[in-house]
Amino acid sequence: MFMKHSLMHGLLKRAIQTRAYSSLSESPHHDLTTRKIPLFFDYLQPQQSHLLNLSLQDILPRSLNQDISPSLPSIKSPTPLPIGHHLVYFPPQISLSQLLPDGTDILHTPGEPFHRRLWAGGNVRFPVSGPLLDGTRAVCIESIRNVAIKGREGEEKVIVTIERRVGTVPEGESEEKTRDRIWQENEADLGDSCIIENRDLIFMRSKTAEEIQLDQAQFDKPSRTVRGNANLSGTQWNKYTNYEIAPTNATFRHSIIPTKALLFRFSALTFNAHSIHLDVNYTQSQEGLRSLLVHGPLTLTLLLGVFQTHLESLGLRVAHVEYKNLTPLYVDEELTVCGKPKSDGAWDIWIEGPSGGLSVRGSATTCPI
Repeated sequence: MFMKHSLMHGLLKRAIQTRAYSSLSESPHHDLTTRKIPLFFDYLQPQQSHLLNLSLQDILPRSLNQDISPSLPSIKSPTPLPIGHHLVYFPPQISLSQLLPDGTDILHTPGEPFHRRLWAGGNVRFPVSGPLLDGTRAVCIESIRNVAIKGREGEEKVIVTIERRVGTVPEGESEEKTRDRIWQENEADLGDSCIIENRDLIFMRSKTAEEIQLDQAQFDKPSRTVRGNANLSGTQWNKYTNYEIAPTNATFRHSIIPTKALLFRFSALTFNAHSIHLDVNYTQSQEGLRSLLVHGPLTLTLLLGVFQTHLESLGLRVAHVEYKNLTPLYVDEELTVCGKPKSDGAWDIWIEGPSGGLSVRGSATTCPI
């Protein structure tokens, strides 16, 4: 069995590394959407969720974490998986040799020449209350639902949409039966999933030395957000002047300063070695970004954590959230999570950067707890 998985991973790695898209006349759509990603199994022990709570208890609104004990909760009196905590379960189960030079994994990359990766946004559905943290075996099934190529020739970006479906699994169930129960061809079909998440990852070419120098010249200037161009970063933002303004009249606002310690802990909890969250020299010299970036999933965790705290006082929970990351959020710089109701259980939620500009735009629907 070990040899079989090693061979499969080896073949996958070689196929990805040798596949070049210097010319995109042949789309990588088929290659990526037919890629079979191994199942990620985990046991829903309280440990990961507990460590995440301990890492967030000093920065999230107090009502959400006021009863947290430093002692690990017992599975004899289990609690449901909190909204958003699925992000620290089901880490990519890959070896060091399957990491790329920037610390990202090979599972979703389109290959040459797209060496840079950013988290653009996504959506999450919570059709039922979270599964109990009672040690039950669970699985995350990943599939690449869509691939889009945007940008003019020579500046293309490959946008890879990944679907992740989470469900509990009886011990001994075959992989075929697990996939049949949980993964569905029709995206609207929930199957036996308790959480369905879509992630949009953007893969880009390495920056030229000139582009990096231009970006470095902007390090001391405030971040800006581009209207209608949520997938741009670095130098590209500075080519536009039509900036998007954050919504007004928020019902709740909560400010957070993400620290290096928080970024390190979240990287550890999610088994994420991406250098843009850990190595400031790499981030500045290779990505042209002024400091360490807050992770995409950590941004979502903070957004959901603050929002769910507000909803608890109303007897509601998040049923669905959709969001776009518009500009980077950096370590040691204040971000503010905001929201306001619209109608029929719908909400506008967003994150403002340190200068008040819109960094994350989102919407959500709610349902009774």
